[in-house]
Amino acid sequence: MRKKNRIRSLLNIFLNNMRKTLFLMFLIAVCSALSCKDNRNKKEIKKVVNEWIGKEILLPEKVSCYVAGKETLQEICNELLRQEFKILMYIDSAGCSDCRLKLSEWKQLMEDADRFFQGNVGFLLFFQPESVSKMANLFAPGRFDYPVFMDINGTINRLNRFPKEMEYRCFLLNKDNKVLMIGNPVLNLNIWKLYKSKIEENIHTELETFTTIVVDKTVHDYGAILKGSSNPAVFTITNTGNHPFVINRVSASCGCTNVNWEKRPVDPGQTATISVNMTPDETGYFSKKIDVHCNIKKTPIRLMLNGISE
Repeated sequence: MRKKNRIRSLLNIFLNNMRKTLFLMFLIAVCSALSCKDNRNKKEIKKVVNEWIGKEILLPEKVSCYVAGKETLQEICNELLRQEFKILMYIDSAGCSDCRLKLSEWKQLMEDADRFFQGNVGFLLFFQPESVSKMANLFAPGRFDYPVFMDINGTINRLNRFPKEMEYRCFLLNKDNKVLMIGNPVLNLNIWKLYKSKIEENIHTELETFTTIVVDKTVHDYGAILKGSSNPAVFTITNTGNHPFVINRVSASCGCTNVNWEKRPVDPGQTATISVNMTPDETGYFSKKIDVHCNIKKTPIRLMLNGISE
């Protein structure tokens, strides 16, 4: 009995030391990202981290959602809010420039997250620009197609009173929007490594239960269609593997594309459908992409909508 108690005591000491070590590593990574020069800065960082860890981030009820520079259906962005883990970043007008946003780095981070976590991590990018039109070229199609929130009135900042420093306005959240970690991962890859470790520590899904699928087609050619008209299309996916097929998220590159898909797991041998309704808002040739994030080894699945709008 004494031996068991001693082993249990040693195990508790080990786990406590591990937690302290991880927390110290996290502080060092944040400090490195901010180029800390003295103990005073380190104390300030520790104070900010302690203040925000475990705190719930309040999200605005209504904020315009944009994809590739155009306002899109709110449901596309609502899917991000339902993810098991979220990385939230808030940028005010002072930070809304191409060099400060580091959109190419964020894009790489998102692709990395999809490879590791199969769509279980959503990115909530909140911007408070002076003008949405001035930022349109930063989110042009093909350059950055991930959904973003344009919070012109700064509602999310008023709800939460974020720290003034831009580097502190990035958080790893759980499904209840509570802060697990703080720090900007594009400024320091060590922070991103710690984010990934934290997600792996808490994730509830079995990441190794990949399946295989067959898609009936990856390109739907509408031919010639009218501008403003409603044009449906259906993609069928068959689960050919040994595990249930699960679609975690579907993202469209254009707000003119409405997408609906199976929200339930699809058993082996069964099929799932992705229904699309495309309403072209411009004339000329178009090629719109739809990314299906799911539990296969090479995700996302890329679907294309091609045609000519007259």
